[in-house]
Amino acid sequence: MKIQLRKPGAIFLLAYMASSGCTWVDPIPGASSVTLVTSAHVSNCKPLGTTTSQVKARIGIINRSDEKVAGELLTLAQNSAVEIGGDTLVAEGAPSEGTQRFKIYKCR
Repeated sequence: MKIQLRKPGAIFLLAYMASSGCTWVDPIPGASSVTLVTSAHVSNCKPLGTTTSQVKARIGIINRSDEKVAGELLTLAQNSAVEIGGDTLVAEGAPSEGTQRFKIYKCR
C-alpha cells in the first residue's frame, strides 16, 4: 500500500515534528555548570559582559513550545558564559520572539 501525502500536509507534519520535540542547541563542555540566578545573587560577583541569545520561535506558521525556546536560549547563554570564563547568568527579561539577553558573571 502506498501512502501519498499532499505537499501542504507533509510540510505541516514535518514542521510540527521539528517544533515539538527537537532541540537544536547543544551545550558545550562546562555549560551545564553555569547557573541562572536573580540579580540579588550576584552582588559579590565580577561582571564579565552580556550576551543575547536568539533561536527560532516559529517554524513557518507553527509556534515552537515556549519551554523549548527558553531552554535553547539558556543553553546558548550558558555556552557564551563558558567561552568568556563566566559561571553565572542573570536574565535581563523574559524571552521575546525567540530572543533573550543575559548578563554574565564570574562568582566562583
